[in-house]
Amino acid sequence: MIERIHLFFKDQNKLAQAATVCFFLAVFATVYFMIRLPDDLIYKGGMVGSGRANMVYAKFFTVIGLAFAFCYLLIFLSHKIKKETIVYLDKQAGASEGKTNSSYESSNDFLSLNAIREKIKTGKTNERIQNGLNEFCNQIKAGQGAFYLVKKKADNKLLTLSSGFALFLAEGESNPEFNWGEGLIGQAAASGNSLYLDELPEGYATRIESGLGSALPKYLFIFPLKKENEVVGVIEAATFSPLSEANRKQALEAGKILAEIC
Repeated sequence: MIERIHLFFKDQNKLAQAATVCFFLAVFATVYFMIRLPDDLIYKGGMVGSGRANMVYAKFFTVIGLAFAFCYLLIFLSHKIKKETIVYLDKQAGASEGKTNSSYESSNDFLSLNAIREKIKTGKTNERIQNGLNEFCNQIKAGQGAFYLVKKKADNKLLTLSSGFALFLAEGESNPEFNWGEGLIGQAAASGNSLYLDELPEGYATRIESGLGSALPKYLFIFPLKKENEVVGVIEAATFSPLSEANRKQALEAGKILAEIC
């Protein structure tokens, strides 16, 4: 029971929903007592009924109403801000060659593509996906990672979480799933382009915890996995350090290898 309460308070979405529900319950209770106030003062408090008190009631009700309206506005804006993210589309390779870090171009130390190939050579499909994701995330020093597979449901395409790297799901929480074009994952799949965020909005990624402490990733790289120009999956990686354009280009090369598993 204590563990469930602890998990509940760590889940910011559930906490926000509970706070919203409590707010509206408080509004309903307050409205009820405000409506009852004149009668309670007359019949329970012994106050003599007088029309002159109506102005006092009106001022009191107005102040309470404005306070609740202000609180609701803050809740509404906080939810809206959480959903808004600034997305940076990767530029076409040809248009940005001149800006590439030349010192990095001469080195292949960022990613070992051969090591990724070795990790996905054998095993069942799920094992190969997990091994490939683990190797990729370890090499780019990602704090969290996710591998989404494209699945068809009737006439719709869905992106379902297949494997995660240091990814925490609350007890009873189902695997994340996105419609084609929905959210950042769906956008990357629908457009066929990678997305890079250099400032994660608060609450987007969960805090990485270990026995030595905890930290929050600051950068997010999302890119589609393509097989014969068809998107078959999406990789999402949150990192503590920024990824240069050259880093991201090589990650896309790794994506071609990971797409072979799908």
